[in-house]
Amino acid sequence: MARIRDLNAYRKEKKRKANFIKLIITALFIIGVFSVWTFRETIFSPLQGIANRVGSGINEGFPVVLSGSAGYSMNRVDTNFLLLSDTYLYTYNYRGGQVIAHRHNYSRPMQRSTDRRTLIYNFNSHDFSLFSRNSLIYEHRLDDRIVLAELGDNDMVAVVTTSAAFSNILHIYDGQGNWRYRQRFIEEEVMAAEFARTNNEIFIATSTVRNGDVISKLYRFRTDSEDDLIWEQYLPRGAWALQVNENGNYVIVLADNMIMTLDSNSGDFIGSYGFEAGRLMKDIYGDEFNLIILSDYITGRTFYVTLDLQSQLIKAEIMPFEAKQVEIFGEIVYTLTGAGLMRHDRNLNSLGIIELEDEFRDFVIISQYAFLLGYESVERIEIT
Repeated sequence: MARIRDLNAYRKEKKRKANFIKLIITALFIIGVFSVWTFRETIFSPLQGIANRVGSGINEGFPVVLSGSAGYSMNRVDTNFLLLSDTYLYTYNYRGGQVIAHRHNYSRPMQRSTDRRTLIYNFNSHDFSLFSRNSLIYEHRLDDRIVLAELGDNDMVAVVTTSAAFSNILHIYDGQGNWRYRQRFIEEEVMAAEFARTNNEIFIATSTVRNGDVISKLYRFRTDSEDDLIWEQYLPRGAWALQVNENGNYVIVLADNMIMTLDSNSGDFIGSYGFEAGRLMKDIYGDEFNLIILSDYITGRTFYVTLDLQSQLIKAEIMPFEAKQVEIFGEIVYTLTGAGLMRHDRNLNSLGIIELEDEFRDFVIISQYAFLLGYESVERIEIT
């Protein structure tokens, strides 16, 4: 009987040890899963989009052949360029290798980009998406219709919607898609938004019509505090705000009839330039100066106006060509025309032309290259 009792005790002890080992393994597994989940951003960030990066070198080279039936808008993302069609978002590296091919199914897609992120949204509908250089980060669908969206260098996203109760509602999301801030506008229409260099602040330009007069305002809000209004400034009467751009200590506001510069810290006016000579066609912003393109009221010809950051005139001149697309890169204005890529300095002195063999409709400049969008392909040329 003693041997049976000893055997039973041995078996119980062995089973107890086995159960204890299983418990330890299970606990370690749970701790490991919890740790991976907690630090997933750090762990998986280097691996994000690795499949795209591996595949991006397979078909590198130019020209990049496109579907001839699709219309595209073009932009840059760091050293990549992007193409947005009515069905797909594509990004390519500077060697011509495809990085992203994302089917978005947006009926009226619009895009914004920084050196880190790409935002696309469905204008007058409900959806928007944020992408890293390599892959989709998140996608949201809102109850109200989106009329405007902007992307900040800090990966924050501003989305403006319209509803029955309010003219517009401003929503702000962080880089992971978490909602951070809301501002409601009862009568004013939000026309433009620009994230400030200071984190958690944003400029908002609004316009409305009161008693037959156009009333526009520029706001600076904090987005992390209930005491959110930093300052507000009425714009000149009759100016319908269109665009906002911050550069250093200046915030530059484009309206339908003028461009103006305000102090970004106080909202005080610094300078302005009115569009008496022509109708506004396009605005291009550089690091050191800006360019406004007008259509001359008398001749209808292309009228270039370069301005310093205080909106003071540098040079105004009628140009002997039609501009398809214009970029400021460094100190040079590049203009795509039917003849090629024209180059001018800030004083509108000609620096020559880069002749092109084919017809192109758009371009972006990345480093020493110009990427030219044709009707069936993208070409790359060296500009330095």
